[in-house]
Amino acid sequence: MTSFTKKLFCIAIFISLALSSCNPISKESKIEYVSSILWTKLYDVKIAGNYVYGSFRNGLGVFDISDKKNPVLVSRIYLGGGNGLDLKNDHAFVASGDMGMHIVDISNPKALTTVSSYDSPGESYEVAVVGDSAYLADGESGLQIIDISNASNPKLVGSIDTPGIAKGVTIAGDYAYVADEISGLQVININNPVSPDLAGSCDTPGSAESVAVKDEYAYVADEMAGLQIIDVSDPSSPKIVGSYNTPGNAHGVAVRDNFAYVANHFEGGFHIIDISDPKNPVLAGSYKYPIYNEAWGVTVSGNHAYIADHFSGLYIVDITDPFKPVGIGSYYTPASVNSVAVEGNYAYAVGELSGLQIIDIANPSAPKKEGLYSRIRWGHTVKARGNFAFVADGGLQIIDISNPAAPKIIRRRGTPGVARVLTVRENLAFVLADNSGFHIIDISDLKKTPRTIGSFEMSGFAYGIAIRENYVFFAKSDIGSIEIIDISDPASPELTGSYKTAGLPYDIAINGNYAYVANGEKGLQILDISNPKAPKLLGSIDTPGFAYGVAVNSKYAYVADETSGLLKIDINKPASPKLTGSFDTPGEAVKVVISGEYILVVDTFSLMILK
Repeated sequence: MTSFTKKLFCIAIFISLALSSCNPISKESKIEYVSSILWTKLYDVKIAGNYVYGSFRNGLGVFDISDKKNPVLVSRIYLGGGNGLDLKNDHAFVASGDMGMHIVDISNPKALTTVSSYDSPGESYEVAVVGDSAYLADGESGLQIIDISNASNPKLVGSIDTPGIAKGVTIAGDYAYVADEISGLQVININNPVSPDLAGSCDTPGSAESVAVKDEYAYVADEMAGLQIIDVSDPSSPKIVGSYNTPGNAHGVAVRDNFAYVANHFEGGFHIIDISDPKNPVLAGSYKYPIYNEAWGVTVSGNHAYIADHFSGLYIVDITDPFKPVGIGSYYTPASVNSVAVEGNYAYAVGELSGLQIIDIANPSAPKKEGLYSRIRWGHTVKARGNFAFVADGGLQIIDISNPAAPKIIRRRGTPGVARVLTVRENLAFVLADNSGFHIIDISDLKKTPRTIGSFEMSGFAYGIAIRENYVFFAKSDIGSIEIIDISDPASPELTGSYKTAGLPYDIAINGNYAYVANGEKGLQILDISNPKAPKLLGSIDTPGFAYGVAVNSKYAYVADETSGLLKIDINKPASPKLTGSFDTPGEAVKVVISGEYILVVDTFSLMILK
């Protein structure tokens, strides 16, 4: 969903809520941000003293790098978005995607506060600050020039629409150099900031993502085309004079002395290019760190390069000898968050290469990481009960969580196919596995290896599961149906009913005689399941995104609607559900869990707590 579409959606929500009643919108219908944790998607980093400032998908984070071998995240502030950033004096300027630009007071790096924001017309990707002006690469809206002389009240000075999508920007003299994606490098004369005009351009062979300028050359990270070196001695006629095809896709670039430092994603890692002869660049050195190598941005300070990896966090590389770079420290972030469960004062989250994260949510406004069991590679689903967490990770893993600070594996149980979805009731675990079907596993005695006591074979895959009395309902995502299994005899489960959905169901929640189905591009469907053998459609509501997850209480259904965030739907009349509120999460909302007055949203790149 584009930033423009998102803004239209928010306006439509406001109008629909305003027209739905003559009374003011009730407090009960609002969704408020409380906190978030497990941030990933680190895009950009900047250095000031002993601190690294990093822009995450959720906002701004600060790392203490006094000990470069052990960087520590000391603070963060939620902004609703974060791509590029720049620093000036006591302020950080964050290009926050479709949230525009935020100005944050960083005078105390351990206690960040938002000063102001500027709502740009596009989706802001990067910002460069020079003097009293911030130059914003604003996606489809080109270059925005903003007066920041009064940080509390930023104002637009001038703008120029570029032919492509403005992704990166740097300033040198009277010119702004804009990495304009498929339109290459755009050179903008900013001598008169009220009326900037195009001086020249150079179409690069790839997709220009970021740019650095040194002397008479611009260095462009050009995605699949690697590093492109452009002679800009005549700004009206820039031309490519050299290039180096880096592994992966070049996305970030920094230049110092005779070297260009390039961050490459798609497992490209970090490369140092000798540019002493810009027309003949050669590889000096490279560094690949242990996980992913999805480098997005890079900055250089002193003898160190700081790499922002949007899947695995911050890496610090010693570049004293550019021909032999050495990794010395890192701060690891989870690659993703796929599922969450709540038991008591703790939330349990799993994701890809993220292990089992245990989070203390006794104070929902300040959640904190309590423990980690790291040996979970592909955490698809987690459930928690008592002293145990049950994880679908290809098979079934059972983790002892009696000491949240030191979780430990106690049992594993393999399944035919890839175990993707599970739920637990009493002494049984119910597991759905790709291309093998439905399995019932006895977990009554965890001193022994759990055993499968019943199965129902089927091809394909399913992503959602729920239980009501002696029936298991699962969302058959590959063929678009709800399948209902009778488990009154766990040793011999039988198919008892099914319902063909309009879309592809990804999740299902049950409340009383109703099943609420997150139905992909068709939104939310409500089924009457009072007769499990013959479920029937009762009501439905389309959603603007892709309905991946759903949770319900007696009054509302909460739908994780991917790029549209969390939707709150009034289900007091199941035959005519109504949208009453929404919260546009920064990432992709895929799962949702209700815990008292709080709603936990799995946003793929963070775990969010709303209310």
